[in-house]
Amino acid sequence: MTETWRLPPTVLPEGERRDLWVADGLITSDPIGGAESLPGRFALPGLVDAHCHLAVGVDREPLERAGARAALLRARDQGVLLVRDVGAPHSVTLDIRAEPGLPPLLAAGRWLAPLGGFYPTLHDPVPAADVVLAALAEVARGATWVKIVTDWPRGEGADRRVVPSYDAETLRRVIDAVHAAGVRVAVHAVSRFAIDLVALGVDSVEHGEFLDTTTLRVMAERGIAWTPTVSAVTAPLPADAPDELRRRVATSMENLRELLPAAARLGVTVLAGTDTVGTVADEASRLVQFGMAPIDALRACTTAARAFLGAPGIEAGASADVLTFDADPRDDPAALARPTAIVLRGHRVR
Repeated sequence: MTETWRLPPTVLPEGERRDLWVADGLITSDPIGGAESLPGRFALPGLVDAHCHLAVGVDREPLERAGARAALLRARDQGVLLVRDVGAPHSVTLDIRAEPGLPPLLAAGRWLAPLGGFYPTLHDPVPAADVVLAALAEVARGATWVKIVTDWPRGEGADRRVVPSYDAETLRRVIDAVHAAGVRVAVHAVSRFAIDLVALGVDSVEHGEFLDTTTLRVMAERGIAWTPTVSAVTAPLPADAPDELRRRVATSMENLRELLPAAARLGVTVLAGTDTVGTVADEASRLVQFGMAPIDALRACTTAARAFLGAPGIEAGASADVLTFDADPRDDPAALARPTAIVLRGHRVR
Protein backbone atom coordinates (compact mmCIF):
# COMPACT_ATOMS: atom_id res chain seq x y z
CA MET A 1 0.00 0.00 0.00
CA THR A 2 1.29 3.46 -0.93
CA GLU A 3 1.97 5.63 2.09
CA THR A 4 1.14 9.32 1.96
CA TRP A 5 2.41 11.77 4.55
CA ARG A 6 2.55 15.45 5.24
CA LEU A 7 5.91 16.69 6.53
CA PRO A 8 6.26 19.09 9.45
CA PRO A 9 6.39 22.64 8.10
CA THR A 10 9.90 23.58 9.32
CA VAL A 11 12.63 22.02 7.18
CA LEU A 12 16.12 21.81 8.67
CA PRO A 13 18.99 22.53 8.74
CA GLU A 14 18.08 25.98 7.37
CA GLY A 15 14.73 26.25 9.14
CA GLU A 16 12.71 27.07 6.02
CA ARG A 17 8.91 27.00 6.22
CA ARG A 18 7.71 24.73 3.43
CA ASP A 19 4.58 22.74 2.62
CA LEU A 20 5.67 19.28 1.51
CA TRP A 21 4.11 15.85 1.23
CA VAL A 22 5.23 12.28 0.53
CA ALA A 23 3.61 10.07 -2.10
CA ASP A 24 4.85 7.09 -4.10
CA GLY A 25 8.09 7.19 -2.15
CA LEU A 26 8.93 10.73 -3.27
CA ILE A 27 8.71 14.22 -1.82
CA THR A 28 6.23 16.51 -3.52
CA SER A 29 5.01 20.06 -3.15
CA ASP A 30 1.62 19.10 -4.58
CA PRO A 31 -0.97 18.95 -1.78
CA ILE A 32 -2.29 15.47 -1.02
CA GLY A 33 -5.74 15.38 0.49
CA GLY A 34 -6.14 13.06 3.46
CA ALA A 35 -2.40 12.59 3.97
CA GLU A 36 -1.50 11.88 7.59
CA SER A 37 0.87 14.37 9.22
CA LEU A 38 4.10 12.86 10.45
CA PRO A 39 4.66 13.53 14.16
CA GLY A 40 7.13 16.19 15.14
CA ARG A 41 7.75 19.89 14.56
CA PHE A 42 10.84 19.68 12.33
CA ALA A 43 11.76 17.74 9.17
CA LEU A 44 15.37 16.85 8.40
CA PRO A 45 16.98 14.84 5.59
CA GLY A 46 18.06 11.38 6.70
CA LEU A 47 21.38 11.31 8.53
CA VAL A 48 24.57 10.36 6.68
CA ASP A 49 27.38 8.27 8.13
CA ALA A 50 30.17 9.21 5.75
CA HIS A 51 32.87 7.06 7.33
CA CYS A 52 31.98 3.72 8.85
CA HIS A 53 33.04 0.08 8.76
CA LEU A 54 29.94 -2.09 8.81
CA ALA A 55 31.92 -5.34 8.75
CA VAL A 56 34.12 -4.53 11.76
CA GLY A 57 32.88 -5.76 15.14
CA VAL A 58 33.25 -4.07 18.52
CA ASP A 59 36.58 -5.78 19.18
CA ARG A 60 37.83 -5.23 15.63
CA GLU A 61 36.82 -8.73 14.62
CA PRO A 62 35.88 -9.13 10.95
CA LEU A 63 32.21 -9.75 10.25
CA GLU A 64 30.64 -11.66 7.40
CA ARG A 65 28.02 -10.24 5.07
CA ALA A 66 25.14 -11.01 7.47
CA GLY A 67 26.81 -9.09 10.28
CA ALA A 68 27.51 -6.11 8.03
CA ARG A 69 23.92 -6.09 6.80
CA ALA A 70 22.67 -6.19 10.40
CA ALA A 71 24.88 -3.18 11.19
CA LEU A 72 23.35 -1.33 8.24
CA LEU A 73 19.87 -2.03 9.60
CA ARG A 74 20.89 -0.77 13.05
CA ALA A 75 22.14 2.42 11.45
CA ARG A 76 18.81 2.84 9.66
CA ASP A 77 16.94 2.49 12.93
CA GLN A 78 19.04 5.36 14.32
CA GLY A 79 17.97 7.57 11.41
CA VAL A 80 21.05 7.02 9.21
CA LEU A 81 19.58 6.81 5.71
CA LEU A 82 22.77 7.05 3.64
CA VAL A 83 26.01 5.21 4.44
CA ARG A 84 29.51 5.39 3.01
CA ASP A 85 31.49 2.35 4.13
CA VAL A 86 35.19 3.06 3.66
CA GLY A 87 36.73 -0.33 4.31
CA ALA A 88 35.57 -3.87 4.91
CA PRO A 89 37.51 -7.11 5.42
CA HIS A 90 37.60 -9.12 2.20
CA SER A 91 35.29 -6.52 0.55
CA VAL A 92 32.19 -8.09 2.09
CA THR A 93 30.20 -4.85 1.91
CA LEU A 94 30.28 -5.14 -1.88
CA ASP A 95 28.13 -8.25 -1.47
CA ILE A 96 25.30 -6.37 0.28
CA ARG A 97 22.58 -6.05 -2.32
CA ALA A 98 20.18 -3.12 -2.43
CA GLU A 99 16.87 -3.82 -0.70
CA PRO A 100 13.84 -1.58 -0.12
CA GLY A 101 14.36 -1.70 3.65
CA LEU A 102 18.10 -0.92 3.59
CA PRO A 103 19.58 2.57 3.34
CA PRO A 104 21.60 3.32 0.20
CA LEU A 105 25.16 2.07 0.66
CA LEU A 106 28.26 3.52 -0.97
CA ALA A 107 30.99 0.93 -0.42
CA ALA A 108 34.73 1.07 -0.95
CA GLY A 109 35.37 -2.64 -0.60
CA ARG A 110 38.63 -3.50 1.13
CA TRP A 111 41.32 -1.21 2.45
CA LEU A 112 44.38 -0.82 0.24
CA ALA A 113 47.44 -1.03 2.48
CA PRO A 114 50.79 -2.82 2.38
CA LEU A 115 52.01 -5.52 4.74
CA GLY A 116 52.19 -4.07 8.24
CA GLY A 117 50.20 -1.04 7.15
CA PHE A 118 46.85 -1.86 8.75
CA TYR A 119 45.23 -4.18 11.28
CA PRO A 120 46.40 -7.63 10.13
CA THR A 121 43.10 -9.40 10.93
CA LEU A 122 41.11 -7.01 8.77
CA HIS A 123 42.91 -6.68 5.47
CA ASP A 124 44.80 -8.48 2.75
CA PRO A 125 48.13 -6.68 2.17
CA VAL A 126 48.67 -4.97 -1.18
CA PRO A 127 52.27 -4.23 -2.24
CA ALA A 128 52.98 -1.00 -4.12
CA ALA A 129 53.48 -2.85 -7.40
CA ASP A 130 49.93 -4.23 -7.23
CA VAL A 131 47.95 -1.34 -5.78
CA VAL A 132 46.61 0.03 -9.07
CA LEU A 133 45.31 -3.37 -10.16
CA ALA A 134 43.88 -3.99 -6.69
CA ALA A 135 42.02 -0.69 -6.75
CA LEU A 136 40.56 -1.35 -10.20
CA ALA A 137 39.53 -4.84 -9.08
CA GLU A 138 37.44 -3.25 -6.32
CA VAL A 139 35.87 -0.91 -8.87
CA ALA A 140 35.07 -3.89 -11.11
CA ARG A 141 33.29 -5.54 -8.16
CA GLY A 142 31.09 -2.50 -7.71
CA ALA A 143 32.99 -0.19 -5.37
CA THR A 144 31.81 3.41 -5.64
CA TRP A 145 34.80 4.62 -3.62
CA VAL A 146 38.34 3.35 -3.21
CA LYS A 147 39.99 3.60 0.21
CA ILE A 148 43.77 3.87 0.58
CA VAL A 149 45.53 3.70 3.94
CA THR A 150 48.29 6.19 3.22
CA ASP A 151 50.10 6.16 6.57
CA TRP A 152 50.38 3.85 9.57
CA PRO A 153 52.42 3.53 12.80
CA ARG A 154 55.58 1.43 12.55
CA GLY A 155 58.23 0.49 15.11
CA GLU A 156 58.11 -0.16 18.83
CA GLY A 157 58.27 1.92 21.97
CA ALA A 158 59.97 5.30 21.67
CA ASP A 159 60.86 4.51 18.05
CA ARG A 160 57.23 4.09 16.97
CA ARG A 161 56.35 6.58 14.20
CA VAL A 162 53.60 7.07 11.64
CA VAL A 163 55.16 6.56 8.22
CA PRO A 164 53.84 6.65 4.63
CA SER A 165 52.37 3.44 3.26
CA TYR A 166 53.10 4.14 -0.40
CA ASP A 167 55.35 6.62 -2.19
CA ALA A 168 53.84 9.68 -3.87
CA GLU A 169 54.25 8.34 -7.42
CA THR A 170 52.41 5.12 -6.54
CA LEU A 171 49.60 7.11 -4.98
CA ARG A 172 49.37 9.38 -7.99
CA ARG A 173 49.09 6.38 -10.32
CA VAL A 174 46.32 4.74 -8.33
CA ILE A 175 44.39 7.99 -7.87
CA ASP A 176 44.57 8.73 -11.60
CA ALA A 177 43.51 5.18 -12.51
CA VAL A 178 40.55 5.22 -10.14
CA HIS A 179 39.42 8.62 -11.37
CA ALA A 180 39.67 7.43 -14.96
CA ALA A 181 37.30 4.60 -14.00
CA GLY A 182 34.77 7.16 -12.71
CA VAL A 183 35.24 6.43 -9.00
CA ARG A 184 36.45 8.64 -6.16
CA VAL A 185 39.27 8.12 -3.66
CA ALA A 186 39.20 8.43 0.13
CA VAL A 187 42.48 8.36 2.04
CA HIS A 188 43.23 7.42 5.64
CA ALA A 189 45.74 10.03 6.84
CA VAL A 190 46.65 10.50 10.51
CA SER A 191 49.88 12.46 10.08
CA ARG A 192 51.20 15.48 8.24
CA PHE A 193 51.41 13.33 5.10
CA ALA A 194 47.77 14.34 4.61
CA ILE A 195 49.01 17.71 3.40
CA ASP A 196 50.84 16.11 0.48
CA LEU A 197 47.82 13.98 -0.43
CA VAL A 198 45.68 17.00 -1.19
CA ALA A 199 48.10 17.99 -3.96
CA LEU A 200 47.73 14.50 -5.47
CA GLY A 201 44.01 15.05 -6.09
CA VAL A 202 42.27 12.83 -3.56
CA ASP A 203 38.54 13.36 -3.04
CA SER A 204 38.25 13.06 0.73
CA VAL A 205 40.66 13.00 3.65
CA GLU A 206 39.69 10.69 6.49
CA HIS A 207 40.78 11.56 10.06
CA GLY A 208 43.24 14.29 9.00
CA GLU A 209 43.96 15.69 12.45
CA PHE A 210 47.35 16.94 11.26
CA LEU A 211 46.06 19.06 8.39
CA ASP A 212 46.77 22.80 8.47
CA THR A 213 44.80 25.90 7.51
CA THR A 214 46.71 26.40 4.27
CA THR A 215 45.75 22.89 3.17
CA LEU A 216 42.17 23.41 4.29
CA ARG A 217 41.99 26.44 2.03
CA VAL A 218 43.15 24.34 -0.93
CA MET A 219 40.63 21.64 -0.03
CA ALA A 220 37.82 24.20 -0.05
CA GLU A 221 38.91 25.49 -3.46
CA ARG A 222 39.12 21.99 -4.96
CA GLY A 223 36.01 20.50 -3.33
CA ILE A 224 37.96 17.95 -1.28
CA ALA A 225 35.98 16.83 1.77
CA TRP A 226 37.25 16.14 5.28
CA THR A 227 35.84 13.47 7.61
CA PRO A 228 37.50 14.15 11.00
CA THR A 229 35.94 11.18 12.88
CA VAL A 230 36.22 13.12 16.16
CA SER A 231 34.50 10.39 18.17
CA ALA A 232 37.23 7.94 17.17
CA VAL A 233 40.01 10.38 18.08
CA THR A 234 38.45 11.05 21.48
CA ALA A 235 37.54 7.43 22.31
CA PRO A 236 38.93 6.29 25.69
CA LEU A 237 42.37 4.74 25.50
CA PRO A 238 43.14 1.40 27.15
CA ALA A 239 44.72 1.62 30.58
CA ASP A 240 48.02 0.26 29.26
CA ALA A 241 48.25 2.70 26.32
CA PRO A 242 51.85 3.90 25.89
CA ASP A 243 52.76 7.48 26.75
CA GLU A 244 53.66 8.20 23.12
CA LEU A 245 50.12 7.34 22.04
CA ARG A 246 48.59 9.44 24.81
CA ARG A 247 50.69 12.43 23.74
CA ARG A 248 49.72 11.91 20.12
CA VAL A 249 46.00 11.77 20.94
CA ALA A 250 46.27 14.91 23.07
CA THR A 251 47.94 16.72 20.18
CA SER A 252 45.29 15.45 17.76
CA MET A 253 42.50 16.83 19.93
CA GLU A 254 44.26 20.17 20.30
CA ASN A 255 44.64 20.36 16.52
CA LEU A 256 40.99 19.51 15.90
CA ARG A 257 39.86 22.35 18.16
CA GLU A 258 41.71 24.75 15.84
CA LEU A 259 41.06 23.02 12.52
CA LEU A 260 37.30 22.42 12.70
CA PRO A 261 36.25 26.07 13.13
CA ALA A 262 38.79 27.01 10.44
CA ALA A 263 37.36 24.40 8.04
CA ALA A 264 33.85 25.77 8.50
CA ARG A 265 35.06 29.34 8.03
CA LEU A 266 36.98 28.48 4.86
CA GLY A 267 34.13 26.49 3.30
CA VAL A 268 35.55 22.98 3.49
CA THR A 269 32.93 20.24 3.18
CA VAL A 270 33.12 18.55 6.58
CA LEU A 271 31.49 15.12 6.80
CA ALA A 272 30.29 13.32 9.91
CA GLY A 273 31.59 9.78 10.26
CA THR A 274 31.52 7.31 13.11
CA ASP A 275 34.42 5.05 12.11
CA THR A 276 33.76 2.18 14.56
CA VAL A 277 32.74 4.37 17.51
CA GLY A 278 29.35 5.67 18.60
CA THR A 279 26.59 7.12 16.46
CA VAL A 280 26.13 9.98 14.02
CA ALA A 281 24.33 11.88 16.77
CA ASP A 282 27.41 11.42 18.96
CA GLU A 283 29.66 12.67 16.17
CA ALA A 284 27.52 15.76 15.58
CA SER A 285 27.78 16.59 19.27
CA ARG A 286 31.56 16.11 19.13
CA LEU A 287 31.84 18.45 16.15
CA VAL A 288 30.09 21.14 18.19
CA GLN A 289 32.24 20.45 21.25
CA PHE A 290 35.32 20.93 19.07
CA GLY A 291 34.26 24.29 17.74
CA MET A 292 31.78 23.95 14.90
CA ALA A 293 28.53 25.88 15.00
CA PRO A 294 25.54 23.57 15.62
CA ILE A 295 24.04 24.30 12.21
CA ASP A 296 27.37 23.44 10.51
CA ALA A 297 27.54 20.17 12.44
CA LEU A 298 23.99 19.44 11.34
CA ARG A 299 24.90 20.10 7.72
CA ALA A 300 27.92 17.79 8.10
CA CYS A 301 25.63 14.84 8.82
CA THR A 302 22.82 15.81 6.43
CA THR A 303 22.75 18.29 3.54
CA ALA A 304 26.49 18.90 3.05
CA ALA A 305 27.23 15.18 3.19
CA ARG A 306 24.36 14.35 0.85
CA ALA A 307 25.42 16.95 -1.70
CA PHE A 308 29.03 15.71 -1.64
CA LEU A 309 27.95 12.09 -2.01
CA GLY A 310 25.48 12.84 -4.79
CA ALA A 311 22.24 12.37 -2.86
CA PRO A 312 19.40 14.91 -2.63
CA GLY A 313 18.01 16.42 0.54
CA ILE A 314 14.40 17.40 1.14
CA GLU A 315 13.26 18.67 -2.24
CA ALA A 316 10.43 17.96 -4.65
CA GLY A 317 11.05 14.81 -6.65
CA ALA A 318 13.66 13.42 -4.27
CA SER A 319 13.40 10.08 -2.52
CA ALA A 320 11.52 10.60 0.75
CA ASP A 321 14.35 9.84 3.18
CA VAL A 322 13.29 12.00 6.07
CA LEU A 323 13.46 12.26 9.85
CA THR A 324 11.17 14.31 12.05
CA PHE A 325 11.85 15.74 15.50
CA ASP A 326 10.00 17.39 18.34
CA ALA A 327 13.16 19.16 19.54
CA ASP A 328 15.32 21.32 17.30
CA PRO A 329 18.75 19.67 16.76
CA ARG A 330 20.24 23.10 16.08
CA ASP A 331 19.73 23.84 19.77
CA ASP A 332 21.16 20.52 20.90
CA PRO A 333 22.72 18.00 18.48
CA ALA A 334 21.93 15.23 20.99
CA ALA A 335 18.32 15.57 19.79
CA LEU A 336 19.41 13.73 16.64
CA ALA A 337 19.27 10.54 18.70
CA ARG A 338 15.54 11.06 19.31
CA PRO A 339 13.69 11.19 15.97
CA THR A 340 9.91 11.00 16.22
CA ALA A 341 9.64 9.39 12.79
CA ILE A 342 12.02 7.74 10.31
CA VAL A 343 10.89 7.52 6.69
CA LEU A 344 12.98 5.63 4.10
CA ARG A 345 11.92 5.84 0.44
CA GLY A 346 8.49 6.98 1.61
CA HIS A 347 7.95 4.06 3.98
CA ARG A 348 7.79 4.83 7.67
CA VAL A 349 10.16 2.44 9.43
CA ARG A 350 9.68 4.05 12.84
